[in-house]
Amino acid sequence: MFSVVIPLYNKELSIRNTIQSVLDQTCQDFEIVVVNDGSTDNSAAVVEAIEDDRIRLIHQKNQGVSAARNRGIEEARCEWIAFLDGDDLWQPNHLEEVSEAMELYPNEKIYVTSFEYSDKRKIFRHSRASKIFRINGYFLEAMDEPLMWTSIVVVHKSCIEKVGGFDKQLDRGEDLEFWARLAKSYPIVKSAVYTSIYRVDAENRSDSRVVGKNSLVFNLDLNSINDGFERRYFIHIIEHKLKGFAVTFNVRGFLKLYRMHYRYVSLYRVFTRRKGKAKGA
Repeated sequence: MFSVVIPLYNKELSIRNTIQSVLDQTCQDFEIVVVNDGSTDNSAAVVEAIEDDRIRLIHQKNQGVSAARNRGIEEARCEWIAFLDGDDLWQPNHLEEVSEAMELYPNEKIYVTSFEYSDKRKIFRHSRASKIFRINGYFLEAMDEPLMWTSIVVVHKSCIEKVGGFDKQLDRGEDLEFWARLAKSYPIVKSAVYTSIYRVDAENRSDSRVVGKNSLVFNLDLNSINDGFERRYFIHIIEHKLKGFAVTFNVRGFLKLYRMHYRYVSLYRVFTRRKGKAKGA
């Protein structure tokens, strides 16, 4: 039923536990597609040592996480794509919780659960009338709550065929850009149950303070976004990144980003807002 797509690059200390968290699922109807994106450590050997016929290891030259995820989607044999990063963990009930959401909303094609950080930091959550619900107004709600994150998302393969895969030109924020394209085309069903753990101490975790030219915030064309809520959402992400530059005294990054989007961003919001919710970008 589920193809679990795991991009892999230099995660030899994490990948065994990540895969084991899939093998420990109460719902056992899945395959695991691991795409080794040119790892230079022993990551691939760790995967090969795990004896389970449901695991397929695919090798490619290093092309980045977007290309690795897209390759996994192409290789997937099941119609439902469940994303999981190579250093994160699922709780045993993750796929079971997704299956319950599917039963309640059988006509939808995108399902997400909820996650927590391994250091137990607080995350803002909107109050909900029920455990499983349909998100109304993704862009407005996502400005305060991290509604989608890679390791909690399950998408029907037909959705990806329609909107396209992850943007291979982006090396940060590629997930946020992909979720936005999905949210514009399809309703999203969410469970408030925590079924995944974001490991903040994992090895080779990208530094959110480092933002290069291939980051989403440096490649957004706000003029081309007609929907007001969608534009506000991306302005929110830009302002969050500006605040990050400010608190880390990255003057060069701050000025470069501000000059690109000064017509839309508010320095008042940048310096007075509470800590933002957007990861990556």
